[in-house]
Amino acid sequence: MKYINLFLFVLFFFSACQHPSTTNQPNELAAPPSWAKDVIWYQIFVERFYNGDKSNDPTPKTMYAASNFKDTPEDWKLTEWTGDWYKEDDWAKETGLDFYGNLQMRRYGGDLQGVLDKLDYLQELGITAIYFNPLNDAPSLHKYDARNYHHIDVTFGPDLKGIWRSLHLKTPTILPPGNGLRPIRCF
Repeated sequence: MKYINLFLFVLFFFSACQHPSTTNQPNELAAPPSWAKDVIWYQIFVERFYNGDKSNDPTPKTMYAASNFKDTPEDWKLTEWTGDWYKEDDWAKETGLDFYGNLQMRRYGGDLQGVLDKLDYLQELGITAIYFNPLNDAPSLHKYDARNYHHIDVTFGPDLKGIWRSLHLKTPTILPPGNGLRPIRCF
């Protein structure tokens, strides 16, 4: 069922959206498109944005990568959203890593449902376009080290049906990662 939802999401995404036409003329590439002149962008780092669905929170298993330099502690848990940034998590004390080494294992549980939950707030701020940091399946918090470029990370939510449609209703321009920095205008 999860794969069917993903397939339907991808099908909807590519059928409902179209890339603006571009040419390779240097003058046109240097200037922003006319529609972008009045756009107010908001960049979303999904993992740190808002936890809208606790059922897909990160686990040591979803964070695992063969290249991990340190195992995730057995008592690892999500970091509190409102916690002191510099306070060491209880699980971090047993790693033997310094503050910055432990930051790589911190997770807050942000997901795409959290983005949907906060769309009204973003609209109140006057946001008219969203740029997403990578959404790919990846063990890191930043998702630039994709394990699979064909799937959205499982910690961002398994049910993707309607997410882009909901985003487009309130934010007509979305700049997904990895598309050559060309926005997708959806109507």
